[in-house]
Amino acid sequence: MMLLSIAIVSGFQQEIRNKVIGFGSHFQVISNEQTYSRDSQRLRFNEDLYKRLQAVQGVRQVQVYATKPGIMESEESIQGVIVKGVDQDYDWTFLKSALVDGECIAKGDSVQGIVLSKYIASRMKLRVGDKAKLLFFDRNDDVRQRNFLVKGIYDTGLEDFDKQFVFVDLAAVQRLYGWGMRVSVAVDTTAEANVFSVYALASGGEGEHRFAWSDSTWEGPGPHILRCAADTAIQLQVTDEAETEPCEARIFLESALSDSSSLLSLVPRVETIASDSVYIGGYEVLIDDFEQLWEAQDLIQSAVTAQFLQVQKITERNADIFTWLEMLDINVIVIIALMIFVSVVNMTSALLIIILERQQMIGTLKSMGIPDGAVMRIFIRNAAWIIGKGMLWGNITGIGMAYIQHRWSIVKLDPENYYLDRVPIKFDLALMLAMDASTLLICILAMIVPAMYVLRISPIKAIRFS
Repeated sequence: MMLLSIAIVSGFQQEIRNKVIGFGSHFQVISNEQTYSRDSQRLRFNEDLYKRLQAVQGVRQVQVYATKPGIMESEESIQGVIVKGVDQDYDWTFLKSALVDGECIAKGDSVQGIVLSKYIASRMKLRVGDKAKLLFFDRNDDVRQRNFLVKGIYDTGLEDFDKQFVFVDLAAVQRLYGWGMRVSVAVDTTAEANVFSVYALASGGEGEHRFAWSDSTWEGPGPHILRCAADTAIQLQVTDEAETEPCEARIFLESALSDSSSLLSLVPRVETIASDSVYIGGYEVLIDDFEQLWEAQDLIQSAVTAQFLQVQKITERNADIFTWLEMLDINVIVIIALMIFVSVVNMTSALLIIILERQQMIGTLKSMGIPDGAVMRIFIRNAAWIIGKGMLWGNITGIGMAYIQHRWSIVKLDPENYYLDRVPIKFDLALMLAMDASTLLICILAMIVPAMYVLRISPIKAIRFS
């Protein structure tokens, strides 16, 4: 019972903990302005910081992300969701193990893919390959709609998280927030040959946009009149009041043969460079060993101190779940304490019966001059032998049952109530050996009390009434 209690509770804690970490990693490095809300505050990506975090001892993975609340809408229903944008450095191991259909999104897909839970897919009546419509509110509380293609469906059994999280490419969330700036340029022909009307429209960033053209006579977005007789290039840089990373556009007017004659005409070509990718919501940090969580926090905090960022560990962001998991340890302690108490009571009774049955032998030994302590040790060693045999068979039975469950998952659970579809098992050899040793020691020490009954047996009476 002790072994099974430890294996089951340890396994349950590990499974739930890994699922929660799979959604949010061990640590999140975020802006000092951000609270525990799911609405990310923008951070400028810092490659030096990224590499410093990777170099921290015990860190397994560093990945960038951003989250934004939204509403998923279909003809059947609506559902509030947390849209998590991830980049090519994201560790998909956890979600791949939970996929029930489709695949995870890949960087550079020609369509905007989305991975959502089985719960949301069922509620929205969506399947892989269907179009998912999401609604978002911008900073002016205007509704914006984006369509995504369902690429994969997962089911972790952790319903509180399955109801919320959907995964998309980070670039989609960056554009939704408008952290960086984007510019579109229109170049229209006029009635006059090789004379063009140029107009720019900027979005994103914070505050009023400023337009800096390579032609110093041009001010503002336009329209501006461009006259040229040969190949020409015009450059534009857009900035704002908040020192957002600027975006750029280049306009090329290149010679080409006209359709009606051999005369050359100028054809416009526009290239734009947006600054969305410069900004992220934060860094997620995964470590090798959960038991080193507090030590790793100090090291990570030291790495980001100069950047004035905050480090949130998973136990802080999901305090209710981890408090609940820690409370399960109380159940194990109670079970082990009860089992040890029962063992002590049973062995005390057994040892007293053995002593009473051996009164003549005890009297004989005492009459031969053997001290009481030596006689007591005989019965304590006998009790230890009995306890040892019981523990051996208990270990064989307990570990055997645990292995059968671990290998074949015979005992099932209801995921709606337990977040798991089977009874989990974790073999912690060090803990099991420590429990065996402490149980054996406690039981043997407890045998000293009944063995002291030997002191009350008189050799003369024991031999006379034998």
